[in-house]
Amino acid sequence: MRVAVLPRDVASGVITDTITRMTWRVGAIYLLLDVPIVIEAYLRLGLGADMVVPLLLLAAHLGLVLVAMRWPSRRMAFAYLGVAAVLTATFQLTVLGDIPDAVDHYNFLLNRPAVALVLVATASTSPLIASAWLLAGLMASCTVTAFVAAIGHHPFEPGFGPTMMMIIGVGLYGVLAAIQHRARARIPNFDELEAETQAIATGADLSRRTTAVVHDTVLNDLAIVMNGSDQLDERTRARLRDDLDTLTSAEWLTTSHHVPTDESDAVLRNRIARVVTEYQWRGLTVHVSGANHGIYSVTPDAGDALIDATRAALENVLRHSHTSEAEIVVSATEDMTSIMVIDQGVGFDASAVAGDRLGLRESMAGRLERVGGRFDVWSTPGAGTSVVLTVPVVAVIAEAEPAQHRLIGQELPPEPDAERDIERDAASDRPSGRADDAR
Repeated sequence: MRVAVLPRDVASGVITDTITRMTWRVGAIYLLLDVPIVIEAYLRLGLGADMVVPLLLLAAHLGLVLVAMRWPSRRMAFAYLGVAAVLTATFQLTVLGDIPDAVDHYNFLLNRPAVALVLVATASTSPLIASAWLLAGLMASCTVTAFVAAIGHHPFEPGFGPTMMMIIGVGLYGVLAAIQHRARARIPNFDELEAETQAIATGADLSRRTTAVVHDTVLNDLAIVMNGSDQLDERTRARLRDDLDTLTSAEWLTTSHHVPTDESDAVLRNRIARVVTEYQWRGLTVHVSGANHGIYSVTPDAGDALIDATRAALENVLRHSHTSEAEIVVSATEDMTSIMVIDQGVGFDASAVAGDRLGLRESMAGRLERVGGRFDVWSTPGAGTSVVLTVPVVAVIAEAEPAQHRLIGQELPPEPDAERDIERDAASDRPSGRADDAR
C-alpha cells in the first residue's frame, strides 16, 4: 500500500498550528481561572455589586481569545494585541479603583489578563516567528502594566507570570526547531529523493536504449564491413546511411503513446518485409509463414521494439548459427503479437550465456520488456535455436480468420448443386410405383 507523506513544510505547518491553538487555549484558561478569583475577592471585601464590570471585561477578553483561536492569522494577532491591551489596562484600572491595595494583596488577580496578553500566536511554519510573537505579547503586557502603574502611582511590578509564560513558550518552540533540524539530518526529503530516483531511472533507460541502438547499428555495420567485400555496393551503402540517420536522429530517444487505428496501416508488416529482404540479400534465406488477414494494433514503441528485436535475432542467426536458413512465424491474438525466429544451426546452451552479452540481454530481452513484452529462447547445442518475441496488442481492428488446421474434422455443408445431384441420383435408382404394378 502506498502511504502519502506530507511535504516537509506542510508537516511543519501542521505541528506549529497545533502549538498555536494550544497557546491560545492556555490564555483562555488563565482568563477563566481569574473569574472565581475576582468573585471571591470582591465578595470577601463586600464589593459584590462592583464586580460586574471586571467580569464583563474578562468575558470580553475571553471572547477575543476564542475568536483569535478560531481564525489565527497575522492580522488577527495584531488586532488581539491592540484590543486585549486596552481590555487588560481597563481591567487593572477598574480593580485598582475598587481595591486600592490590590497590588500588594491581589497581584495574581491583576496579572492573569496580562499573562493571557503574552500568549499570542499565529499559524506560522517557523518556530522563530512564533517566538517573536510571544516576545511581542510580553512587550505589550509590560507596556500595559507600566501604563497602569504610572496612572495609579504605584511601583511597576510586572510579575513573574508573563515572563515565565514567554520563557516556556519560546523554549517549546526551540525544542520544536531542534526536532525539525534533527529530522532534516536523518530523514530524507522525499520530493528530492523521488526526483533523484526518477533521474537515475531515466539515465538507466537512456543507457539501455543507447546500448541497444549501438549494438544494432554500429556493431552490425562493422561486421558487414569486416566480412564483406572490399567494394561496398549500393545496398550496403544504403544500410549504412540508414543506420547513420538513426544514430543522428533523436527518435529512438523519445517514446510515444499514440496508437494508430487505421485499418489500412501495414507499417509493421512492411517493416518485417524490409528486414527479411535485408538479410536475404546478406545471404540468409528467410522463410516467412503464419501471417493472416487480421489487423492487430500495437503501440509505436512496441512495434519498434519488435522489429529491432527481430533484426537482432536474425543477426545472431547469420553470425553464430552456422546455417544459411531461418524461419519467421508471425502470429497474433487479441492479447499479443509474436514473431518466432527459428534456425536449425549449431545452437547453444542458453543457461551458459554471460550476463554481459548485449545481444540477448538488451537488443532483445530488455527492449521488449520495456514495452511490456516478453522474450523467450529455446536452444540446444547441435539442435538449433528458437526465439519468441512478444509485444502486447492494444486494439483488435479486424479478427483473423481461424487457421485451416482448426477446420480439419469439421463437416462442411454440401453445396446446393451437389444436393440436387444427389437427389437426382437417388430418384433414378429408386423403382417407380407403376413398374411394380405391371409386374
